[in-house]
Amino acid sequence: MELGLLSEKGNFSRENDPFIWDPMKESLEGACKRLLALYDRVLLLMTRPPFGAHLALAEALRERYPGRLLLHATPLFGPGLQALHERAEELLGKAEPEDVLAELRRMEREGRLYLASADPEALGRQGWLPPGGKLVMRLGFHALFALEGERFRLPPLPVPEGQVPAAFAEFWGRAFAGRPVRAYLNLGKATPPSWRRALEEGLKAHLALQKARLSPMPQDLQERIGAKSLLGFAYPL
Repeated sequence: MELGLLSEKGNFSRENDPFIWDPMKESLEGACKRLLALYDRVLLLMTRPPFGAHLALAEALRERYPGRLLLHATPLFGPGLQALHERAEELLGKAEPEDVLAELRRMEREGRLYLASADPEALGRQGWLPPGGKLVMRLGFHALFALEGERFRLPPLPVPEGQVPAAFAEFWGRAFAGRPVRAYLNLGKATPPSWRRALEEGLKAHLALQKARLSPMPQDLQERIGAKSLLGFAYPL
């Protein structure tokens, strides 16, 4: 039974993929109908709120197409959703749909998503900034969050700006203990240019790296978490 794949654009930075739904160009129902005309079943990847805004619609469409539209709702977003999309795409035609979903759940369970931001206004709008957080950021620190289950761990860990790339690499290195790793990172437009090189060096030093993808942060995410932010997801194979 042939399986198609559809993910929502705006939660990660991959472009020009016909199987990514762009809400500015067509409705979600239209995108699902288009793929259901081509495939026996379609796997729909959606981010849960607060970063995903279309889950209720996706659930209604799943009820409309029972057995044909498979919905995987995830707390991951940005590079996390990109990792899920690429892994599912890699497994299409090689594994049963249930096995694809099991692998996505494993990635969520074993992977680690971190956010580092130095934008107090953006973090304040999300309700993530603890008392005194603005003062700490003025001293040159980033707030580093870890996604645990459905939400970020609070309060965040203060990390000096120059140590943020190394912190990501070291945390992942300790978590994955030499296992082959894939890493996906989004850099905000106001992050220091030196971070790209520091990330490349840190990931190679601390991880048994199979793949690393560094991309600009999608505009909608940048508006929500700040342009001076780094968002990264890595998972072991």
